[in-house]
Amino acid sequence: MELSTRMKQYRELYGWTQDDLANASGLSLSSIKKYEANISENFTFDNLKKISAAFNVTPSDFINDELSVDLSVNKPKKNVRQSINLSANMSDNLSNLKKTEADQISHDQILIRKLSSAVGAGESVDINGVEVYDTDVLVPFSQMLFKVRPKKIDRIRCMQVDGYSMVPMLFPDSWVIADVTAKFEGDGLYIINYCDNFMVKLLQKSPDGTLHIKSVNKDYESYDIGPDDDAQVYIVGKVLRRVI
Repeated sequence: MELSTRMKQYRELYGWTQDDLANASGLSLSSIKKYEANISENFTFDNLKKISAAFNVTPSDFINDELSVDLSVNKPKKNVRQSINLSANMSDNLSNLKKTEADQISHDQILIRKLSSAVGAGESVDINGVEVYDTDVLVPFSQMLFKVRPKKIDRIRCMQVDGYSMVPMLFPDSWVIADVTAKFEGDGLYIINYCDNFMVKLLQKSPDGTLHIKSVNKDYESYDIGPDDDAQVYIVGKVLRRVI
């Protein structure tokens, strides 16, 4: 077999360019090109030894009719093949990493149903005559938001915030995740229907039954509702998590 043909076979077996072989052998790129094109008359034995060493084979292996190369142990000069293997491994690892991350993200997600209305914080959302209902939209959140996965996930809803009365606790376009149950379960952040306004507010209850509806931002009004007041306040749910 012609040396030019065998040289190209080895090079392609390694996945090298002609420039890679030139760097590994110490020969010039022009010489490599001439050898492969079989147009050079100075293919000396010394140059053959350099090219053979680049592929980590002997000149006799280079001349034999059959390729007998164990690529797992071949380590060409100047780490050219090592660099190629490293790049391939990095590519494989990156692909595996992306798959692992995707699997992890998928495993970590908790899908929470979105309500049809935003919830007001200063910019009250008037729902007079408007039905607030469950949409078909399931919003993915990380389970890491919760110490434990909510047991009654069918009761959990999410909605976006509109307004500034709860800054810095909440900002416009923040998300709130609430347990939709019409019970007061201690002081905290709640979703309420206050006189047909859908709102997110801090609720506190005094021993005498007075309900304090508080805006965190002092530029916005807070309300006190006594036990005998006519104002209608309905608890929609208690906020479990804020996603700002």
